[in-house]
Amino acid sequence: MSISAAVCVRDVVKKYGDKTILDGLCMNVDRGTIYGLLGASGCGKTTLLSCMVGRKSINSGEIWVLGGTPGEKGSGVPGPRVGYMPQEIALVGEFTVRDAVFYFGRILNMPETLISERFEKLSMLLDLPPDDRFLKNCSGGQQRRVSFAAAMVHMPELLILDEPTAGVDPLLRDKIWNYLVEIVHSEKIAVIITTHYIEEARRANKIGLMRNGKLLAEESPARLLQLFHTETLEEAFLILSRNQEDGIINSVMEACNRQNGNGVIESASSTTSVATFDMAYGSKDELTKEKKTTKIKKDNTSMESYRMKALLDKNWKQFYRNVTGIVFLISFPLLQTLCFLHGVGGEVKDLKLGIVNDETMTTRCSNFVFNGTTEIHDFDCNFYNMSCRFLEYLEHPMIAKVKFNTLDEAITAITHGQITGALYMAENFTQSYQSRIEDGKDAESWISEFGEIKAYLDMSNRQIGMTLKFKLYKLFYDFQEEVFRECNWPARLGNLPMRREYMYGDEEEVFTIFMIPGTLVTMCFFLGSMMTSQIIITDRKDGVWDRSIVAGVTSLEIILTHFILQASIMVVQAIEVLFTIFVAYQYTYIGSTAVMFLLTYFAGICGMAYGFWVSTICEDHSQANISVTGGFLPMMLLCGLIWPLEAMPIGLRIFAKCLPFTLAIESLRNVIKKGWPLWDFQVFQGFGVLLLWILGLGIISVWAMKLKR
Repeated sequence: MSISAAVCVRDVVKKYGDKTILDGLCMNVDRGTIYGLLGASGCGKTTLLSCMVGRKSINSGEIWVLGGTPGEKGSGVPGPRVGYMPQEIALVGEFTVRDAVFYFGRILNMPETLISERFEKLSMLLDLPPDDRFLKNCSGGQQRRVSFAAAMVHMPELLILDEPTAGVDPLLRDKIWNYLVEIVHSEKIAVIITTHYIEEARRANKIGLMRNGKLLAEESPARLLQLFHTETLEEAFLILSRNQEDGIINSVMEACNRQNGNGVIESASSTTSVATFDMAYGSKDELTKEKKTTKIKKDNTSMESYRMKALLDKNWKQFYRNVTGIVFLISFPLLQTLCFLHGVGGEVKDLKLGIVNDETMTTRCSNFVFNGTTEIHDFDCNFYNMSCRFLEYLEHPMIAKVKFNTLDEAITAITHGQITGALYMAENFTQSYQSRIEDGKDAESWISEFGEIKAYLDMSNRQIGMTLKFKLYKLFYDFQEEVFRECNWPARLGNLPMRREYMYGDEEEVFTIFMIPGTLVTMCFFLGSMMTSQIIITDRKDGVWDRSIVAGVTSLEIILTHFILQASIMVVQAIEVLFTIFVAYQYTYIGSTAVMFLLTYFAGICGMAYGFWVSTICEDHSQANISVTGGFLPMMLLCGLIWPLEAMPIGLRIFAKCLPFTLAIESLRNVIKKGWPLWDFQVFQGFGVLLLWILGLGIISVWAMKLKR
């Protein structure tokens, strides 16, 4: 490699699957020169530049940048020795013009005064917009000028510019080229610039014409025009393209060994050219030696405080300047909590229940009073009009009675979905009911049948059907206990021969209380995964991720700084939902509020780790949304929130307990309802599973990001 070479590329092959992007490409860029890389869209220019700055690996060949391999320790690439302006804007929309330039200056550890001086100079040179204008409010051309300034702020040894003058005013374009020529001569830096304005490249010291992953020519503009006897570079490029298409020339390496009889391609100067390409890369004999492959090294996992500070500042500005995002992150947990509290677990109301009472066909129950329905005679107790008395017990918010004349009418109403169920009492219900109690096991079979209430229920909606069924049981037992009490019989005989004592909770608790632990854990997990998966992918799609890494930032620093901000937001969200449930709505709890908060918070952190992992395997927001929701639904179904774990097959139950929030839900329920402390095993195991998932997903995410090149 030439001592003066800033970039040396030899026999580089880069493939995406079966598609070859760079096909044995060779090129050389000297220090103190402007190198114009020309080629049609899709020819591999951007891929080549990404390989030079260490963002993409190569399949074979060798790349040297500023005397070292990209990614090698001490090479400064990626890092401060290179300035990179990608084809996309690759800047944060919430940044002001000043913020964008200062961000890259800070991650390159420049003093604030020097950054300010460079910003003022570049602002005048590039006619930048007002320094307090947000980039998202700038035009495309203005954004490109800011992007150019960000690449130039630290005056690098190697400046790589991908389409820097696209959409720029011709006068400003000329001004930029004048500046590049000036700094190349004064600072001896190397500039690689791609452009689709072919004639614009005349001002470059050397140009490379690229097509189909190969470099067809590498010469000074004047020399190319002389060699091909053309007046424009476009005509020269056309001739080379036709020659490649016809198989006359395939690459610059072939050109250096081919002598045209007419002298079109001939031995030229001592500088790197289509005729003397070997002088930049060594002798032709050396090129025939067994090729090595430069393994572009992945970015390391070191951390620097100045880069962390700059990244945290970037993340914070992205957050607080996005008002819509702030409103969403604050209101969404509150909205979910309110929907849960008002929509789940409440008492069912106004279920239409058909009533067919043949015992009062003529009298009805409109003027019914309780007095006189029981009458004590010595040791006996006579019953009167028990059907009406029981129907009075059905005056309950859950039940809306609908009277029918016949049982057939009621059953027809059930089949048409007009009512939820129907009760039927025979014409001699009271007498049969009394005989059933008095005769017991000696009662006639017809007495047993007429002395019971027949219930017809629609169980297609099992939750509604079972709720109504158990409510009818309870109301009947209450009715029967009261009758026994009036007859001076032991009231307990009117209920099941079982006495229930509740160690935790009670029979009258609404289902909402059971659902609270599961809702808290799953909600925070989902919020965490949703936030992180979207933020990381946004950084990558906008190009901010790659551009920051080219400037020397590591993947670990990016993940960690995002984690710090999102974890802080999760604190607010966890407090918000806990306050709403236990303070605003005053649901009772027994255990420690600190332990309740920690479990909820750790569930959110675990969700964030899951979101980071999703962001490493997904290319866009749609894939991430599908992955988050697709993974969340099975976990929610298997966590015991909807149906008990004890109902699962043993293998599935073991698998379910290994999922992130299954045991965390049980632990939180034990704290809320039983008051168990953190060190109780059945509480601590929930923390343990969450911590294992957080660590596992975090390690996998960092590893995947380093491999995904």
